[in-house]
Amino acid sequence: MSERAISDRLEEVSKKLDAIMRRLDLLETMVIEKPEYADVASSLRLLRLGIRLYDEPVKILSRLKLAERYVKHSKIRKDEISRCIVQALALKGPLNTSAITREVKAMRGTASRRIVRQRLQKLEKDGVVRLVEGFGTTYELVEQ
Repeated sequence: MSERAISDRLEEVSKKLDAIMRRLDLLETMVIEKPEYADVASSLRLLRLGIRLYDEPVKILSRLKLAERYVKHSKIRKDEISRCIVQALALKGPLNTSAITREVKAMRGTASRRIVRQRLQKLEKDGVVRLVEGFGTTYELVEQ
C-alpha cells in the first residue's frame, strides 16, 4: 500500500471516529435529560473513553506520516533542529515554543529557545507549521 493510500485510510478512520464521538455526545445529552436512563450515561462515558483510546493513536500516526513526508522531501532532512521540531509536533501535537524547546532538548541534548523560535518562523514561512491561536500560542504541522 502506498504512503498516500495509508494517509488516506488514516484520515478516513479519524473522520469516522470523530463522527462516532459526535453521535455519542448527542446520545449522552439526550440520556442525561431523562433521569430514567441515568445508568446508561455511565456506559456511554466508558464507550467514549474506549473510542478515544483508538482515536489518539490514529491521529499520532497521521501526524507521523505527515512529518515523514516533510523530512523526506525537503531541506528539513539536513537541519537537525528543524527535524526535531517536526518530530516533536508529530508525536505530541500542537505545542508552544517552550514545550517544543524542551522536546528538542530531550532529543538532541541541547536546544536554545531563541534558535527554536527562529526555526519555527522559518518552518512557518515554508508552510510546514502554522500558528494556532487560542489559549496561548501554539504551533502545529500543516496538512499537505
